[in-house]
Amino acid sequence: MTPTPSSSSPSGASATSSTPTRSSRRLVLQFVLPTLAALGAALVTAIPYVAVTVERHQIETLGERLLAEARLAAEALPWTSGAPLDAACTQLAADLGVRLTVIAADGRVLGESTRSSESLENHADRPEVRAALETGHGRAVRQSGTIGVRLLYAAWRETRGDAVRVVRTALPLTAVAENVAHLRRLLVIGLLAAMLLGLATSLVLSRRVLRRIQRLVGFARAVAGGAPAPYLAPERRDDLGVLEAQLAEMAREVTATIAALRVERERLEAILRGMVEGVLVTDLVGRVALMNERARELLGLPAGHDGAGRPLVEVARQPQVSEMLRELAGGETVVSRDLTLEGAERTTLQVNGARLCGPDGQPFGYVLVLHDVTELRRLEVVRRDFVANVSHELRTPLTAIKGYAETLLGPAGDDREARRRFLSVIDRHSERLGRLIDDLLTLSDLELGRIPLRLGTVAVGPAVEDVLQILSDTAKRVGVELGARVDPASPALEADADRFRQVLINLVDNAIKYTPGGGRVSVRAVAARGAEHHGMVEIAVEDTGVGIPAQDLPRLTERFFRVDKGRSRALGGTGLGLAIVKHIVQAHGGELGITSAVGCGTTVRVLWPAAVPARRAAEVTR
Repeated sequence: MTPTPSSSSPSGASATSSTPTRSSRRLVLQFVLPTLAALGAALVTAIPYVAVTVERHQIETLGERLLAEARLAAEALPWTSGAPLDAACTQLAADLGVRLTVIAADGRVLGESTRSSESLENHADRPEVRAALETGHGRAVRQSGTIGVRLLYAAWRETRGDAVRVVRTALPLTAVAENVAHLRRLLVIGLLAAMLLGLATSLVLSRRVLRRIQRLVGFARAVAGGAPAPYLAPERRDDLGVLEAQLAEMAREVTATIAALRVERERLEAILRGMVEGVLVTDLVGRVALMNERARELLGLPAGHDGAGRPLVEVARQPQVSEMLRELAGGETVVSRDLTLEGAERTTLQVNGARLCGPDGQPFGYVLVLHDVTELRRLEVVRRDFVANVSHELRTPLTAIKGYAETLLGPAGDDREARRRFLSVIDRHSERLGRLIDDLLTLSDLELGRIPLRLGTVAVGPAVEDVLQILSDTAKRVGVELGARVDPASPALEADADRFRQVLINLVDNAIKYTPGGGRVSVRAVAARGAEHHGMVEIAVEDTGVGIPAQDLPRLTERFFRVDKGRSRALGGTGLGLAIVKHIVQAHGGELGITSAVGCGTTVRVLWPAAVPARRAAEVTR
């Protein structure tokens, strides 16, 4: 098929578009009629809606004003009735510009601003009065039986002792009605003008767009007939211009699309190879169609084993995987499971499965995504244990403080001796709570690296002597002997002096707590032996205490872990000392080791980097 000149040249397209046809007229109507319908619907619906909304808003605003004026009038009017109250109502109503009525609790009119109150009927059945007597205020819009005008009423209940009266204000709604009518007229005029303007605009635009659409139709017919694509250039930089440019490139884009699909497949395979999650794709009967390298690693399959065509249960070796496929086949959109793989290391996988559906919505397979959540699950257990331990450790001193404080508030607080004893207990538990919070903050800062280390050269001997002097009174109270054996040839340390002393204090204090009276705690320091520890100083804290069971040694540096929980709390420990020691030592690049035997005491060894000159000397010696 050869394209005609009318479809292949701009001049031909223009000539074709200038000839009106039945289809072109129909297209123009499709542009114009929706515009007219929308404007007509807006005219029909917007005017009543806006009028009602404005009227409600004005009545609501006016009602709030009347209620406020009723409250003010209630405070200003005297507690009388008859002519004196009528006169007061008349004067105040003139000032406020409203009608004022004072009504007794039984409905009698006590005062009125427009006429004598004695001539008015009982107002007990008025809705605004009933509402005010029940809730304190009321409001109503109705025809006045007294003056025959539609009024807005607002009533306020006022009480003085046992006396109750209702002060009511009222205003005619004629001004509101006039405003609404004026607004309705403006809306009608505005919408009619908009309708005429929209009709004219839609006619002009529709004819312009129609000509360009007819040109596109001619181009599409030529391409659909297999002819070479005729000339087509965008007339304007608008949406139709974009469509014209895209249609002109349609023939070339088909070939480019096929090439792009091939590249996209290769890219998808590269993405699957680089994913940290394992991906498995199966058909509807559960045979493996695709599996990336990460899935093979997580499932422990040998390299190069793609599992194509094999049942998924054979590849995964987990019955729960087959259950997931059955649930997906039963209609579930997404299924999630945690799988535990037993092997050299226990691995936990989170498997999320979903159906693969085609454009027609029919499933053609299933995809499983495998996440290694072993570390996440372990951290969740650590977090739960930490929260439970912190809650328990905080609750214990708080409970004691609260109990003794409540006791002091009672009769026992009058006894001077009991008061002193209870305050001593409160002070002790407060101190323990403060130590716990300080240790928690210190440990948190150490773990997050928020505590800068002010490194310098620290001599071991003086630091050990300072710590033993600080803890000497504590050791004497429990009958424990302190000692130190620091090798004069041991090099100085490269350390934060305060943090190094904190390590020594925590270790020596722990040793004193768990060493019975008559025992001994000693601190030993010497240059570390062995090629793997050159340039290090070994500091050991030894005690002759109760010792620690072998199965508990790996957990000693965990937060809040205690071998003997009752004894630890009785001694005032927080369970965080060794955890803080571990993080300080690691922050300095050192190592921590603990050896112990039940009944034979405990030795805590710390390998600490020596100062730079000392490390250089050690290297020269080697």
